[in-house]
Amino acid sequence: MSVKIDSTDRTIIRMLQDDARTAFKKIAEKIGVSEATVFVRVKKLRERGVIKRFTAIVSPELVGKSLTAFVLINTEPKKLENVLSTLSRMDDVYEAYDVTGTYYAIVKIRTQNRETLARIIDQIGMIDGVTRTETAIVLRCVKEETRIKI
Repeated sequence: MSVKIDSTDRTIIRMLQDDARTAFKKIAEKIGVSEATVFVRVKKLRERGVIKRFTAIVSPELVGKSLTAFVLINTEPKKLENVLSTLSRMDDVYEAYDVTGTYYAIVKIRTQNRETLARIIDQIGMIDGVTRTETAIVLRCVKEETRIKI
């Protein structure tokens, strides 16, 4: 279900996606509305769930998480919910998806090195219901975008 947003909301969202610390005053000046209008619009966008949160985007490599891998996971169908729940609580699992196709789930892992990745893959393999995994280690990132184009 999508939420209806107008061009003013779109501009506010774009500016905040570029820099979440952009002052409401600056946004207001750019789009020709009052600062109070921007404040109210952002508040409504947050209440409606369009803006989930404001956060800093950290460089994984600079904080010791230089290895990225995707793990494709097969499970026993009746145990899929348990597997997904367990995966979502794992520290080095940064994204987890319930997917269609050959695999039941795909997770994105960021960790220090191959040794820690091996331990994580072993942990995933020990989850009740996991029947098989396949891992792809990222050699280089060609594109990684956090912004949603609207």
